[in-house]
Amino acid sequence: MAELILEGGTVVTRRRVGPAAVRIRDGRIVRVGPRGGRRARRENAKGLLILPGAVDAHVHFALPVAGTRSADDFLSGSQAALAGGVTTFVDFTVGRPDLALPEAVEARLKEAQPSVADYALHVEMIGWTPERAKEIRACAELGLRSFKFYLAYSDSGRRTDLRTLRAAMETIREIGGVAMVHAEADELVEPKKGPFPWARPAASEETAILEVGVLARETGCSTYIAHISSALGLGALRWAQRQGAPIVGETCPHYLLLDQSVYERPDGHLFSVTPPLREPRDREALWEALRRGLLRAVATDHCPFSRAQKDPYRDEPGRLPSGLPGVETLLVLLHSEGVAKGRLTLGQLVGYACEGPARAFGLWPRKGTLRPGADADLVLLDPKARWTLRAQNLHMNTDFSPYEGLEVQGRVVGVLSRGEWVYRDGEILAQPGRGQFIPWQS
Repeated sequence: MAELILEGGTVVTRRRVGPAAVRIRDGRIVRVGPRGGRRARRENAKGLLILPGAVDAHVHFALPVAGTRSADDFLSGSQAALAGGVTTFVDFTVGRPDLALPEAVEARLKEAQPSVADYALHVEMIGWTPERAKEIRACAELGLRSFKFYLAYSDSGRRTDLRTLRAAMETIREIGGVAMVHAEADELVEPKKGPFPWARPAASEETAILEVGVLARETGCSTYIAHISSALGLGALRWAQRQGAPIVGETCPHYLLLDQSVYERPDGHLFSVTPPLREPRDREALWEALRRGLLRAVATDHCPFSRAQKDPYRDEPGRLPSGLPGVETLLVLLHSEGVAKGRLTLGQLVGYACEGPARAFGLWPRKGTLRPGADADLVLLDPKARWTLRAQNLHMNTDFSPYEGLEVQGRVVGVLSRGEWVYRDGEILAQPGRGQFIPWQS
């Protein structure tokens, strides 16, 4: 593969923002610095930001939910990811009590083969028991060291009790892995009332994070709290960290941009998501946490459904599919609502969307960075472009966007994955199956 130099743009890393050229050879970054090299092919990035490819550490493609499946499969979802500058995503196995963890991994890896973007997996822990500790070690040998637990959903059999969670965390610590936790205290949730704040109060999130924080402190297991939605949840996370727990947190764009007032709209059921949207004060608390560097990542929890999938359950909240689309809009929303409005720096954007998630889940230093030796995953973003978000103009396989009609600033105009153009000027160039499974980087 010929050398390629991107020059004339502004290179953005977590620690540095400034003019520089990026030199790429054989799918890897070989140099970031002054322009140089006579025989390389050159691309002019004048007026553009050059970012590392984003890492969305929380997506759900082809996920069985409430008698249906999330609307994006691994092909359409990964195409949408590339169009939004997400060059690597982390999905989940589909766990069952009667299915060994390594078997679930192999099944999901096969399902993921059509992906056009690179990917990793979290191992979903459904029905796992301490007698199956060897399965955790077997997953590590397959290149997976992050394991997903639910403290809610006892009605569907997905909940892990605290005794079992502690046993799992002890084994995960031994392999140098991460326990990823959906933190809602099951006893404080009323599933039949649906995925709404009156059925899933912020106190349930706070309680669960406090419980997990104690276990993280006692076991020493690295722990990652998914989709923190509330100021109470943030407070619980900070308490656990002050107690010495090795615990970090994630939030999502919908908790940063939306609040529970949308449920009062005639189409409010379309905004069903778990945990639910909260009060405006929770939204502002999350922005402040990002400003202060108190979270590890922003991920999308991408789990889209069409209107046809949600509309039949408008009056049956307990059966309403829960999830929102977002993988394609992660970078643009963080830039437009964060950087352009002075809430985040460009370095923080890269920290939360690229470096932070890559470090959290064993993808660093191959992903999430522009330093020499990393995969040449790069995003060209026009920071001045202004446009309006419309579901019909996006690549996600849904006819609904929670941000419909939002005017945004910043647009992805080009994406490189391992040194190859995979998206440019509105066109997806990557062929199905191009994506690679990225094992945990020891």
